[in-house]
Amino acid sequence: MSQDTNQKPQTKKRRKLDIWNKLAIGVLSIFLVGCISVFFILVNIINDPDGMQFVEGDLTTLSNSRIYDRNGNLISELGQEIREDVTYDQIPQNVIDAFLSIEDSRYFDHNGFDLPRFLASALTNLRSGSFAQGGSTLTMQLIDNTFTSQQEKKIESEQGSISAFTKIKLKIQEIYLSLIAEQTLNKEEIFDYYVNRIWFGSGDNTRGIQKAAKYFFNKDVSELNLSESAFLAGAINAPDTYNPLNNLYKTDQDYLANATSRRNTTLALMLQHGYITETEYSLAKNSKLEFALQYTNISSQDPNAPFIYQAVQEVIQLTGQDPGVVPMDIYTTLNPDVQKVAYDICAGNIVNFPIEQLDTGFAVIENHTGEVIAVGAGRTYYQDATKRDLSMEERQPGSSMKPLLAYSSTFDLLGWSTEHKINDHGEDYFHAGSNLQNSDRQYRGVVNLKTALGLSLNTPAAQAMIALVDETGYDYWIDFLKKLGYSEDTYTQFVEQYAIGGAEMYASPRQQASAYSMLANGGKRVEDHTIRKIVRRSDGKETSGDTTEYELISEEAAYMTSYLLENVVSGNYQNFNEILYSQNYTAYGKSGTSDWSTYGVQYGIPAGAARDEWSIGYTSDISVATWTGFSGENEALGYYFTNSLLFEATAFHITHYLLDYCQQFYDYNDIEKPSGVSNYNGGYIKTEFLSKGDSKVTGGNAKSEDEEDTEEEEQEEETTEEENTQEPTTPPTEPTVPEEPSDPTQDLQQQCINSGGTWQNGACIYQNTGNNGNTGMEETFRLDSLTLPDSRKRIL
Repeated sequence: MSQDTNQKPQTKKRRKLDIWNKLAIGVLSIFLVGCISVFFILVNIINDPDGMQFVEGDLTTLSNSRIYDRNGNLISELGQEIREDVTYDQIPQNVIDAFLSIEDSRYFDHNGFDLPRFLASALTNLRSGSFAQGGSTLTMQLIDNTFTSQQEKKIESEQGSISAFTKIKLKIQEIYLSLIAEQTLNKEEIFDYYVNRIWFGSGDNTRGIQKAAKYFFNKDVSELNLSESAFLAGAINAPDTYNPLNNLYKTDQDYLANATSRRNTTLALMLQHGYITETEYSLAKNSKLEFALQYTNISSQDPNAPFIYQAVQEVIQLTGQDPGVVPMDIYTTLNPDVQKVAYDICAGNIVNFPIEQLDTGFAVIENHTGEVIAVGAGRTYYQDATKRDLSMEERQPGSSMKPLLAYSSTFDLLGWSTEHKINDHGEDYFHAGSNLQNSDRQYRGVVNLKTALGLSLNTPAAQAMIALVDETGYDYWIDFLKKLGYSEDTYTQFVEQYAIGGAEMYASPRQQASAYSMLANGGKRVEDHTIRKIVRRSDGKETSGDTTEYELISEEAAYMTSYLLENVVSGNYQNFNEILYSQNYTAYGKSGTSDWSTYGVQYGIPAGAARDEWSIGYTSDISVATWTGFSGENEALGYYFTNSLLFEATAFHITHYLLDYCQQFYDYNDIEKPSGVSNYNGGYIKTEFLSKGDSKVTGGNAKSEDEEDTEEEEQEEETTEEENTQEPTTPPTEPTVPEEPSDPTQDLQQQCINSGGTWQNGACIYQNTGNNGNTGMEETFRLDSLTLPDSRKRIL
């Protein structure tokens, strides 16, 4: 047997993978798993049933959204009046070139998503640490205007903010919808829909390039020259910032300079991309934009215009879509009769405005439903250039905050009765560096809540608020203000000064009317809203209005606060609240004023002059909040409330008229006393605190020096007052505490004469010393206001 035959066959060794091959396989495996995961994530995002869906009709339809009042009657169609569509063939080449240069230079080359541009923008943003560079194509911008931005607003309104993941998700959906749009529509159609639906900054909520051409230059789009085309193309990035007409009434920045700079940027890009020559660039750049503007101030004749605008904004928040673009049937809460009255008031046809510059904003809201039935947007709203809705603009509300913050919760949290006694005395309650004063610079010693609210005393309100904060902490009141409906900028900065309308406490008339509505609705506030329901016409999808209910105080506390506010109206305090009194129904109310402190001196306004005047009035069914004052531009010209203007009490006459007029639509009744309220010392207390009683005096029993000197006089005046003052319709207070130290009318009359005025028919008349109607008085007497020395003012 041979040696070769006896040898065993050799086994071939398996080659082992080295570390690099293992690493490569691992990386490829991870990459493959990652790709599959990303694929499924993208599919999930794209097919999200709650996400954005491409509906061609939302882009291409020419149907209008229809708006109905509370009775189902058609009041407006959002279509031709806000949009005047033009075709691609009607648009001059200069306009097309300008848009492509500054928005999407590769528009006719990509399929809706420009990957190289997107990546380049992303790298630029990473290097700069910002998101200044946008990588969106013109098609993506069309999808953004129609779907994405509206969806973001909807999410913000529902959740308060948008997470980074949600933003990425929406951007992926936007890219996908852009690809679908490019497969469905041609480039010319997409460009056409884009320029017909975007906002250029034109007034009256109008959209599209044709409306913009007429608004700014009073010409057809086909007549636009190179400079005008470049301006309009550049303006869409920030329409308000680049609107040169804002210089007519805004002073915070030079809008004409902004617009000119943006136009020149567009022209430079047109030159860079070869659309214009050096000569054309130079001529257009050196032309004066202000000379091209041909704006005509056109007054709106539609009384419903401000309400419709508020409703449109609410629709966008609720649906995430713009009814100016997406056809809908919108059913609102509008009472057209009351809105017509609001229009006539603003026009000066019902209530007298002493001087033309005095402005107003107000809102009327149903207490039990939260429905906004009418708004007064201001005396200049209906002029096209402004469109500043003063029913929504925030101002300092002054003492109108006292019932809401300082007193209403004391009945629940501290067990106070309506006869609770507080020592009205000077002290630096807010650590401002000086003692808090009342508006008349007097202290009255121990007073009950009726007197404190009736005379709108500041120190009792301050002491009540401090006691409440001590009881609950600050977070409670931040949440309380949020539930009352105030803005985030306001409620997050809560301090005790808010109780008298100081510090950063700001409110709009609509917010104040909504906040007060809870006092007639058992302590619950229903979210104020203009929308009952929305039906999208393309698929019948229905969306309801926001009727969220917030519980703030008990039903008993709401009644007890209203009891005090009825006395404010009927108690004959001679501080204008009595104007709301009616023999036909029970009215409840509170006034409020704020002053300039020393900030107005730069405008020639005396230190401490009154700035804002408020009148809040409500019945069992509706609440009305009225603000009067001056616009920012008129304030800069030196306008303020002189004594004579304050004594006109314009805000109170507006509130009274609206309460009277609305009686025909409602059955006003006294607010019903709940079973959990018991009689106590001539007033009321919650039954749960009845056995404990309410004998403690807040702030101690000490009397001020002024009160000690005049105590005997006040007791004599109290006797006279009890004999002559008409009893209110609600149970009287126990007659052991002086309700009023003297007749305020006599005090005002004497001060008027001492300060150089003439007392005529219950008003102090001054001779004007300047062209603006102001008297140049060093101090304006205020019946119901106080601004802290360190209070900061928000310039509106």
